[in-house]
Amino acid sequence: EVPRNDAEQALRIMREHAAEWGYDASRVGIVGSSAGGHLAASTGTISDEKPAFMILFYPVITAEEGKLHKNSFKYLLGKDYSSEEARNYSLEKRVSALTPPTLLLLSDDDKSVPPVNSTCYYTALKEHGIEASMHIYPKGGHGWGIRKSFRYKEAWQDAVLDWLRRH
Repeated sequence: EVPRNDAEQALRIMREHAAEWGYDASRVGIVGSSAGGHLAASTGTISDEKPAFMILFYPVITAEEGKLHKNSFKYLLGKDYSSEEARNYSLEKRVSALTPPTLLLLSDDDKSVPPVNSTCYYTALKEHGIEASMHIYPKGGHGWGIRKSFRYKEAWQDAVLDWLRRH
């Protein structure tokens, strides 16, 4: 719970100081990648203090067997977590009408976090009427958001900037 509490506090601080720091408090969003994508998505899905939008790069979303990134849930919940804990932290099952608009970016060939994490979350968002966009790049694996050599670098940056202009 501590990382999510920190994210909630960061949102509160950003909103509290928005006028002083020169931006619109109602437009404070959250970005996360991989396990940090789970933290960002849990802030937007489970928390009471929700961001205005989420941008998720190849996020860990589900603890469902065959779809999960085992190490993320082992470190989040401990090595002997229960099926109830897995269900509670499988964020595609926690989406509601209050979940903020979301942009998902991932690669089809990600061997670390299965792409189904993003697609199942996208489906849940759409089932609840949440605005969502998803960009799936054919190659790039995992962790490309920080790689200068990523073939689709300009495309993902354009997609994020377009999203930010609209939110």
